[in-house]
Amino acid sequence: MDFRKVLGILFIILGLIFAIYPVYSAGAVSLIAGISLIVFGFASIVDGFTLWSRITHASAINILIGICAILLGILFIYRIDALSFVIAFNFYLIAFILIISGITGIIFGPDALSKLASVLILILGFVVVYLAAFAIANPLYSAIIVGICLILEGITFFASGFIES
Repeated sequence: MDFRKVLGILFIILGLIFAIYPVYSAGAVSLIAGISLIVFGFASIVDGFTLWSRITHASAINILIGICAILLGILFIYRIDALSFVIAFNFYLIAFILIISGITGIIFGPDALSKLASVLILILGFVVVYLAAFAIANPLYSAIIVGICLILEGITFFASGFIES
């Protein structure tokens, strides 16, 4: 069987699991992310102490990154939903870019039409801030949206496997 078909089937199954059981899938993502961050943190700390005699500055940064990763991993396991956190972080990043772009276009736009487009971009930036806050408040919707996206991506991969063969 073609690799794209297998990948498409796996994405569809994973998407159905995310869409049907959003609480458990979001919890599983948080648990896996938390454990991965804790393991990465310990590895980074060990790496920092092994290189301490040669590169002190880089070792201190590795140890600091390791401590932050362990703390974030513990938060993902016990308190924060990793899926909604990552989605909200992406929304906030996009909102920041849209707001800066809108303000820049309003100030430096060459004509009225580009300034109007910049105002719309600025409004869209504030809407995306609201979406980010909504994604943090309701992680279930984030898991359902990820599930639907996985199903659509799985259908795309599965269909491209038939087109290629």
